[in-house]
Amino acid sequence: MNGHLTPPIHAGWAWQFSWLNLSAADLIVVGLMVVVFVLAIVIPFPDHKGGDDE
Repeated sequence: MNGHLTPPIHAGWAWQFSWLNLSAADLIVVGLMVVVFVLAIVIPFPDHKGGDDE
């Protein structure tokens, strides 16, 4: 044992840094969250076309 923690299952390719491990699934989830965030900012709220203007 060399003092490093190793995962029990290797789930595919990942970028490994000293403080961060990013797998393909992590990158996909982060990318989808960014897309949803940008869409939430860009898409306007629907206008209320009612009779009362209070």
